Amino acid sequence: LKIFTATMAKTKLNNKGITLLEAMITIVVIMIGVLSLTKMFPIAIKINKISEQSTVAANLAQAGIENSFYLNYDNLPVGTMEVKHRLSSDPNDQLYNYQREVLVEYVDSNLQTSITETNLKKITINIYWYNQILKIEKNSQLISLISKK
Repeated sequence: LKIFTATMAKTKLNNKGITLLEAMITIVVIMIGVLSLTKMFPIAIKINKISEQSTVAANLAQAGIENSFYLNYDNLPVGTMEVKHRLSSDPNDQLYNYQREVLVEYVDSNLQTSITETNLKKITINIYWYNQILKIEKNSQLISLISKK
């Protein structure tokens, strides 16, 4: 009976800690998790850059619309108001990578293009930029209407 009790006491003491094998397995699992997370950072940086470029383009288009609204209806010429051009001539400027085009046309009550005066003009702002990550030219378009007062 004494031998049986002594053996059980030793067994209980050994169950309090972890073995070297368990520790190594835990470290390997944690390392796999950390390495997979580090692979996500470059992807997240690329996605962030694409989002930044799209946001800048949307803001430039909005600025173009607001500039057009400063002109009243009668001073807003129909046709190509701005041909596609760079927004900055300085290659170090962030806006150097963006180009803008502004088109103005008459539209009827069904928003169909018209060649005659309709007291309603459609302003189309196109912003173009080259996405170096995707290796393609991207564009953003914003359309607004202005009516004769």
